[in-house]
Amino acid sequence: MMAEDEDESSSDEKEWPSPGEVIDDLYDEYGNAVISHAGGAIGAAAGAVVGGPIGGVAGSIVGKKTANKLMSKDGPIFSENAPNAVGAYPHARRVGNLIFVSGIGPRHPETNEIVGGAIKDENGDPMDYDIKAQTKQVLENIKSILEEVELSLSDVVDCHCFLVDMERDFTGFNEVYGEYFSEIMATRTTVAVRALPTPIAVELKVIVKG
Repeated sequence: MMAEDEDESSSDEKEWPSPGEVIDDLYDEYGNAVISHAGGAIGAAAGAVVGGPIGGVAGSIVGKKTANKLMSKDGPIFSENAPNAVGAYPHARRVGNLIFVSGIGPRHPETNEIVGGAIKDENGDPMDYDIKAQTKQVLENIKSILEEVELSLSDVVDCHCFLVDMERDFTGFNEVYGEYFSEIMATRTTVAVRALPTPIAVELKVIVKG
């Protein structure tokens, strides 16, 4: 009788997929764009799937590793903690071990307001604004995007900076930039532009090694 019970018990045991199988199946079904946008949630879900027989803690770890592997795939990256794009482009795109971040402005990710104030009103009349506040928000937005793939500003290797008013804003911009990058020493190009797509004074795009 005991042998029969053992046989019945073993036959009822669920055959759990390996973490790798779960990860690959999710990627094949949803693709990188969707996975990147909700990597944490899908990673946690995968962790729950494989976490049953392993235990809650292990499942959580697997979930994080799942998100990381999915995010390491080539393709677009989106962040829910950064302002929405103003066109048909992602926040960033991974190609091999490089991540190319799109031009990022100083809009707040939750309110969509321009931190530091717009440079002109709806009628096109100039307005006073805070270039330091704008620059700081730009860099914080970039940080949020990089955190989606568990990277940081310290991984930035090149930065391209756009200022609408070089004479007025370079000193303030440069001061805030130095607070973030003085030890990172990424290469940098700063150019003056006639205008940006929205009424902002500064925009940055970066290349990251990840």
